Amino acid sequence: MKYAVALATAALSLGALSLGGAVPASSAPAQPLAGVVIALDPGHQLGNSNPEFFDELARTHFNGHMTKGCNTSGTATNAGYPESTFNWNVARLVKDRLEALGADVRMTRHSNSMRKWGPCVDERGRFGSKVGADLMLSIHGDGASSSGYGFYVMVPSVIKGWTDDISAKSIRLGKRFVSGMAGAGAPRSTYISGQMLITPEISTLNFSDVPVILLESGNMRNSADAARMSSSAGQRQYADWVVAGLRAALRA
Repeated sequence: MKYAVALATAALSLGALSLGGAVPASSAPAQPLAGVVIALDPGHQLGNSNPEFFDELARTHFNGHMTKGCNTSGTATNAGYPESTFNWNVARLVKDRLEALGADVRMTRHSNSMRKWGPCVDERGRFGSKVGADLMLSIHGDGASSSGYGFYVMVPSVIKGWTDDISAKSIRLGKRFVSGMAGAGAPRSTYISGQMLITPEISTLNFSDVPVILLESGNMRNSADAARMSSSAGQRQYADWVVAGLRAALRA
């Protein structure tokens, strides 16, 4: 009798599994980004355009290639929607999505306010190493000629003593990021060949000691990109594309 009950119980368990019953927790897939630390840099602070902070923003730093200022106000759409607000909104959405996938996400700034400025590019660049990030992504919007549209990335070229330890890996991850973001539906840049610039000029990249990618999400001077970048629905779309790019870069 006990043998028959055991067989019946086993049959019911198998039937539940075959009909989509609960799978034991031990066999459920792990979160794909568990254990990964990602640094997100939402570009320019809104208050960088506030004249009250111009002295702070005028501070200069040598970035291994050239001397540049602390930070800038960024660009805006022709209608006046600021890049800093786009960067901030998308970065927060990306953070939520990455954390749902198990990642530990750290942000270089925690507000978007006319009463705040910076941080300077050297601090932003060093942030990834400070928090032990596996990858740093700096989110921006471009202000190019209105005829061009689409996203591209910038990664550091080799500067001895500065980026020679991260350039090759940043380029490799940047290529995967481009493929992943484009594969998810993001329009590729029509004005940057291969959707990648390998450059010695960007301070946020040069000050980094972890692999780093700077994303120009779209051209805020292009009418189609601007409409998408300034809308809540469009920003959610960008966040989905960015997460697809990051997962492709990290192969997760």
